[in-house]
Amino acid sequence: MKNVIKLRMLAAVALVSFAFTSNAFAQLPTDNENVYVSLELQGVLDLTLVTNPNLDFVFSTIPQYQNGITKTNATELRVEATVAWDLTVNAETAIWENFETYSSAGSTAILSDIIGVRAIDAAGNSLIDGGGVANTYFSLTGTDQLPIIGDVTGTVDAGDAPGVPGSYLTSPDTHQFRVDYRLSPGLDTYTAGYYGINLVYTLAEDL
Repeated sequence: MKNVIKLRMLAAVALVSFAFTSNAFAQLPTDNENVYVSLELQGVLDLTLVTNPNLDFVFSTIPQYQNGITKTNATELRVEATVAWDLTVNAETAIWENFETYSSAGSTAILSDIIGVRAIDAAGNSLIDGGGVANTYFSLTGTDQLPIIGDVTGTVDAGDAPGVPGSYLTSPDTHQFRVDYRLSPGLDTYTAGYYGINLVYTLAEDL
């Protein structure tokens, strides 16, 4: 009889232990919510002119007319881009605008090609025409674009060397430039007076 009671007690203990074990591993059903993440990557082409946009060249001596006037470090440009890029410069018009004349001699139709430009990166490399002699100034022709980095805007040319994605903040040697100017109108070609012309620097995605 004692053995029967002992067996019943063992069975009861086993049932209680199983119940506690089952409760310990029991879980509520899971619940879920979804969050949809979208991504938009917008291309960046940012050209910043750091220096004064107005440049004054005053010719008042014979040597200036004969030799021209040079202004170095007159323009500083900074580039930020997420794509390969081209940088060009051109005159907005082929002829300078005449605002006032001081004489009747000569012609007021001053051509844009009296402007010579030289571009140098922050590492000291001459850039126009694939480098070359650092002291070379390249004349603007009409309203044609003069490539500084890469090729003419909109031209597909696998042989050019475009700028690489980056920023002047982290890659100043390749994304920061200074431009020098040399104006040479000649001694007796044009009418004395006050003139102006707009130069356009264009940063565009390389094709």
